[in-house]
Amino acid sequence: MSKTSVVVLGGGLAGLATACALADAGWSDVTVIEKAPSVGGLAGSFEHGGCQYPLGYHHICPRDHVLLSYLNHLEVLSTVRWRRPPLLFNIEGRFHRLDTPCGFLRFPMSTADKARFVHLMFRAFRKPSWSDWEGRSAADLVDAWGGPGVRRALFEYLTWAKFELPCEEVSGAWLGARLHAREGSLPLGYIPGVNWAKTLCDGLLALMTRLGVRVLTDATIQELQLGSNAIRVAELDDGRRISGDVFVNTMPTEVYCKLVPDDRTPHIGAVRYTALISAVCGTRQCFDPRSYWLVVASRQATASGIFTLNALNPSIGRSGENTINFVAHLRNRDRPLFKASDEELMSRFMSDCRRIFGYEIQLLWQKISRIPMYSPIFHPEYTNPPVRSTSLKNVFFAGNYRTFPSIASSGTALASGLEAAGAILRHYGQDSELLHLSRSALVSFPVK
Repeated sequence: MSKTSVVVLGGGLAGLATACALADAGWSDVTVIEKAPSVGGLAGSFEHGGCQYPLGYHHICPRDHVLLSYLNHLEVLSTVRWRRPPLLFNIEGRFHRLDTPCGFLRFPMSTADKARFVHLMFRAFRKPSWSDWEGRSAADLVDAWGGPGVRRALFEYLTWAKFELPCEEVSGAWLGARLHAREGSLPLGYIPGVNWAKTLCDGLLALMTRLGVRVLTDATIQELQLGSNAIRVAELDDGRRISGDVFVNTMPTEVYCKLVPDDRTPHIGAVRYTALISAVCGTRQCFDPRSYWLVVASRQATASGIFTLNALNPSIGRSGENTINFVAHLRNRDRPLFKASDEELMSRFMSDCRRIFGYEIQLLWQKISRIPMYSPIFHPEYTNPPVRSTSLKNVFFAGNYRTFPSIASSGTALASGLEAAGAILRHYGQDSELLHLSRSALVSFPVK
């Protein structure tokens, strides 16, 4: 059993995966420090009316093998059910589907551009590695494989909805990896009767408890104290001092760099984040046309996506209610909308509904979450920071800022935590069974 002490900064999925793997390898002194009241980070949940809801939309992808392997390890994979709910685009006030032949034929794109779009998607699906597209833009990729008409008809809307940026300012490698994943055309998974993200977080928390990991919640780090070219102590806002031999940062890099401005690890200080507004609401109304995922392709709209969570998981929430998730991706947290009042936000989301659906939505309740540092902005020159600090000898990194060019997901967050744990264990000549979770978990999904 290792006597090396480890402090994990942040209790999101990356931090939980790191802690579990190290404790599984026999490390008896592992501490996770989380600012929020509960662990989970972006996979967190809230309670309303006796039901558990995600802070924002979450679904299980059948090609997210790391996530599937964790669900299998926690003995809940067999309870996952699969559906193929409609994915819609609202472009210039009209609804469109690209995941059905008829919908694709009706999509506002020339016949020649539709053939080029099929060529683009076919090439992307056949290409598992996108390292050769690092340093090039999404505009370069779409124009080369699909053409400018395809980019203008669809992809400019998509990069704006995700980053509030045009294709030329978004990474071609990231877009290619996203197209390869085919997230919008495959069945999506859920667990009936529960919020599966909470099931995952609760399972990881129970696993850490069994392995002896200490978890500190409602704990804000005020200072990271350095000595002998290493972090030695994390001082919390309540005066507690948590010392460690190894520190793993899973917090957003902007937070870490403020605490440790002298860390000159390549690329760690260059990461910039989008902001996210997520409003989860209850209503007895149904949207028509009904979809799970509606991409709002308009720069005039406040919402960039509207999710009807019941369309994927019919058992979510209270009986007789539909659970709607309005999502707004913002270029950064300095955008005026991020600071708007709850009343103004909901008024703007309701205005979107009137323009899109033609009628008012009567809400029963709402829960608004503002995430100031949500997703790294994957610009064409984006490069992952290394897994280990080049400035401080005992610091390792994990989190969504190290998952490029893969799409950010629960699985990639878990994988980044495993990678950090693996780097630590290799440094000390050790191993962990959790590091070898199958990346090819077999699932069968009778689609409903």
